[in-house]
Amino acid sequence: MQSISIRSSFTVVLGSLVAGMVGAFVALSVSGTPAIATRMVSSDLGPADALILSGSDGAVTVTNQGGRMSWAESPTSRAYSIGCVFIDPVMKGILSSGRFSDERQKFDDEARIQGEEFERRSKSLQEKYPDLKPEDPNFEIARRDFKALQVEYEQWLAALQKIQSKHMAEQVQNAYREMIAALEIVADRKKIDFIYRFVPPDRPFESVDLSDAMMQVQGRPFLRYPAATDITEELSKELGLSSNP
Repeated sequence: MQSISIRSSFTVVLGSLVAGMVGAFVALSVSGTPAIATRMVSSDLGPADALILSGSDGAVTVTNQGGRMSWAESPTSRAYSIGCVFIDPVMKGILSSGRFSDERQKFDDEARIQGEEFERRSKSLQEKYPDLKPEDPNFEIARRDFKALQVEYEQWLAALQKIQSKHMAEQVQNAYREMIAALEIVADRKKIDFIYRFVPPDRPFESVDLSDAMMQVQGRPFLRYPAATDITEELSKELGLSSNP
């Protein structure tokens, strides 16, 4: 009796296994994929050391080089991420900030004081030589004094303009370096390799003649671009500027 019972149990277990295999085969025949395989297969492809893509001109081996997709040994044969910045409002925003404007104001105040001194000296000469006529004995002396003051003023003005130009150039360079430092932070955070400066193609033209219009056309390298690549707003926030400085 025990032998019969064991055989009966074996037959039942074997029948269950066969039934399960048949069910899985039926499921595979109907759906094309076993239910157990559907649960285990991921949507990811890999990991793999390389991906070989065939083509009419030969196969291309795609690998991961430094976190970037590469298809050849040269560093130029890699996929780099890009972004773009409209630097005009950013630079204007930096130059309008307190530190830069305070420096310009200090320079302007000093220049105004010096200019007022020239005005005072000119009025003093006018009071010293009022209503002179060519036949007046002091006429030549007065003309010489006025001429000397005029030459001195013109020399001062030329020197002032040169100093002012140099000062503004330094401010622009400092503002640019400040922008680049903030740009490095934004680029690292967003993992961007190349960042181009650009002018939005739909920005209104500010031209008064043909040469201005042509220069503004040439200054717009992108005729079309994905809006998501524009990181001007992120850069402005990093610098503490308003969205529309």
